[in-house]
Amino acid sequence: MINLVERAGVYPVSDDSLLLLKAIDASHGDVLDMCAGTGVVGLNAAKFADFVTLVDVSERALEAIKDSAEKNGIRNVRVVKSDLFSGLDGEMFDVIFMNPPYLPGKASKGDDLDTATVGGEKGYELTKRFILDAPKHLKPGGRIFIILSTRYDVNEVYSAINEVGFEYKILDASDFFFEKIMLLEMYESRRDNKLE
Repeated sequence: MINLVERAGVYPVSDDSLLLLKAIDASHGDVLDMCAGTGVVGLNAAKFADFVTLVDVSERALEAIKDSAEKNGIRNVRVVKSDLFSGLDGEMFDVIFMNPPYLPGKASKGDDLDTATVGGEKGYELTKRFILDAPKHLKPGGRIFIILSTRYDVNEVYSAINEVGFEYKILDASDFFFEKIMLLEMYESRRDNKLE
């Protein structure tokens, strides 16, 4: 794993980040790290990918990612400030990683750590927004790796995946006394890809 530059107000590498890193060797071609935080996933993906775009809404996070990329001599990356896909103007990717904020509640305005952890009033709102928009940004045959949490009703997320016509499977999970986090892979239906 690369050496990261730590910065106050940036969500640190945690159990959910480490779980998402288990899918890192699937990286290839053009990779997107959405809600990148420290950049731990995207910067490690750069070892396997042609190019990695790291997206976050936090200026602090983006500055920390730039510093970490420079410190580690990683050149095949760029950082973009964006609310999910809004700043990506129709770009498409082979692999997308996302460790979304998923705690239920209301984020305090101007609090980067709240923004990095609160996914909406019920916890799943940001994740659903991402899923409903993601197919327009995934190249044919592409895959999405995302973290889900039982802190919210995961059936809401599964319903959104079904709504966009994708299939999914849980690759791994970590259990804690207060929640279970899951590493989920999403991909186009095999029928849609004519692989059958």
